[in-house]
Amino acid sequence: MRTLVLALAFALLLPATAQARRTATFHYPLSRVWTATVRLMRVDFESPITEKDKEEGYFFFDYPHLGKHHPGSVEIIESRRPDGRHSVRVVIRIPAMPKYIEQMMLDRLERKLFKDYGSPARPPRATSVDRKKAGRDGDQPAQEPDKAGAKPARPETEKKR
Repeated sequence: MRTLVLALAFALLLPATAQARRTATFHYPLSRVWTATVRLMRVDFESPITEKDKEEGYFFFDYPHLGKHHPGSVEIIESRRPDGRHSVRVVIRIPAMPKYIEQMMLDRLERKLFKDYGSPARPPRATSVDRKKAGRDGDQPAQEPDKAGAKPARPETEKKR
């Protein structure tokens, strides 16, 4: 029992290895986010890129700080939302640096994307045909007429004109 208590105390006293990791989501196409992120690291932060694989969506870099180079990584993951918008998640990790460095990089990336490409494009608005189709497909239940065949009543919250 004494050994168990000592082992538990020792485990609690060991410094935890923190894996710093910051994530942000951007609504730009993958190609634009990839290009802006690589340029940000190479040019703005003067970080040499040691390995990159666009197909897999990652690259490694060395972040220079006070004469030392700290290894870091960037992951770029694309997804398309059902409304047609692009959604790209960027994950930056520099384990040897404080978390605010990663957050600062993501903030700079956001400003760079806006400066270079403007606001992300909005998806096209759904037409009435799209809304009706969605109701028939079960995404949104379509209102059925009442037993007498009349149109459904207006919701009570809607004001009559």
